Amino acid sequence: MHKSAWVISAIFLGLVLGGCVTREDIRGLQTGIYNIENRIDSKLGSVKAETENVQINQADLAQEIKDLNQNIAALQESLKEEREKNQKLAGRLDDMEASITARLDSQIELLSGSKFTGQALPSSVYNLAEADFSRGRLSQAIQGFENYVKQYPKAERVPEAKLKIADAYAKQKEWTKAIAGFDEVVAEHPDHSLVPTALLRKGKVLEETGNTSAARLVYQKIVKNYQYKAEATLAQERLNYLQSPSHQK
Repeated sequence: MHKSAWVISAIFLGLVLGGCVTREDIRGLQTGIYNIENRIDSKLGSVKAETENVQINQADLAQEIKDLNQNIAALQESLKEEREKNQKLAGRLDDMEASITARLDSQIELLSGSKFTGQALPSSVYNLAEADFSRGRLSQAIQGFENYVKQYPKAERVPEAKLKIADAYAKQKEWTKAIAGFDEVVAEHPDHSLVPTALLRKGKVLEETGNTSAARLVYQKIVKNYQYKAEATLAQERLNYLQSPSHQK
């Protein structure tokens, strides 16, 4: 019996003992207790059903989120592979263009009777600079990437080379040159996929130099203009940290 029914029964028992009730009163009271119990059971059943539905919905939602995360991870891996393929293709195109140009120069030099000196392929110049960068030979890497940009200003990997130059300056703690390098990528290649990366790294350099107000502006720009990029998520994380009470102390 439910608690409310027990209360009514106790009241009823008190009335009986006091001699204040009739048989009709007893029947009416019993009917009232029965109806109360039914309503309570109905409510409890409804609550239980709703709880089960919520649990089922939560389980379904959790599975959908899991599936979505897996799809995102697969898409990111696919994009990574596609980016690597594009980089290789860009290198081959640069090499092909340089090779054709070299052959034409060779023919012109041959016809004119002067001596022709061959030029290294774009991929060779870039790869050598990248090898220096990965080994920590930052000054040589900067020189190599600058040579690449100078010799092949229209090559596909020029934005990457400029970003590497800025990264190298940042590693050397030459903050002014690093920021200028990141700004150059953004200004001269505004539609390139590396722009949000350049902005994010500029924001980190600004943080490193204590200019958090300027860093926040850069992060806000990334979140606003590149909301579907991974850099937007990282920028929002930096904004949350810079605005957190622990950082304000």
